[in-house]
Amino acid sequence: MTLDQIRTLCCIVETGTLKQAAEQLHKTQPALSMALKKLESEYGFEILNRDSYRVSLTEEGKLFYRKSKDLIRSASQLNSLGKHLGAGCESKIRLGYESTYPAPIVMQVLKKCQSEFPNTEFQIIGSSRFGPLDLLKKNKVDIAISPWWPTFYGIGDFDSFAISNFRIVLAAAPHLFTNNKPSVDELKSNVNLVVEHSDLSFDTEELTIIKGCRKWTTLDTQSLKQMLLAGLGWGYIPEGMIIEELKLGTLMTLEPEELEYSIEGEIRMVRRQEFTLGPVAAVMWEEFNKHNLGLT
Repeated sequence: MTLDQIRTLCCIVETGTLKQAAEQLHKTQPALSMALKKLESEYGFEILNRDSYRVSLTEEGKLFYRKSKDLIRSASQLNSLGKHLGAGCESKIRLGYESTYPAPIVMQVLKKCQSEFPNTEFQIIGSSRFGPLDLLKKNKVDIAISPWWPTFYGIGDFDSFAISNFRIVLAAAPHLFTNNKPSVDELKSNVNLVVEHSDLSFDTEELTIIKGCRKWTTLDTQSLKQMLLAGLGWGYIPEGMIIEELKLGTLMTLEPEELEYSIEGEIRMVRRQEFTLGPVAAVMWEEFNKHNLGLT
């Protein structure tokens, strides 16, 4: 069996006659008839009925034809993949992004990359805190979207550019406090909800704003948000994640006079300098650069 024989069979079935198939394949009718007979002879059963002007499939032929279509489709995909890899395009791109950056924009960029590079596999890792930067440092992602401070250049050789600003606020369910300016003692009477720190050296429990406070941890900000809504405690969360909840009054921001109650900074695209971006990653890098979100 050859791929040419399978293509011939599919073309005969889909056009309905040897004549039309021969015209479409730019071959003679005897050549097509011979290819089909060799295929039937190899497996010992008739694939086509030849009793009428228009050919039709035998019962065995129907199953063989369905599998033949799968084979043609797989061959086409393999051919496309070969050209894709031969052009130097990556087989897989790994992207890590932090939850302070809007997920819809991440998906919009991915949709464009998927359209332009259908043969590249994308692995997307949503994370919290400094998780994407930690993954980049460990070479577990190729590109990271992460909160950024200039001191981060000290933990690795990175290229980066700003794509957005972020603001993290202190928040809680309204029933936990009598007003939005609780004292340290009032905060200590409730649980401090925090996202688990990463393995980066600067991201430690020493960043806890109140020592000796009861603390519950979670691995992601979506869980943190649900814990805040349930009234389990108070904690820092990206403001963009709770805009609707603040409008509805199901959460409120806290502004204690004795503590820093908001943190602002940049979100950056980051990559390691020692690795050159391939064609697909370069397009992704540039696409995020186009989606600059109101940098100040």
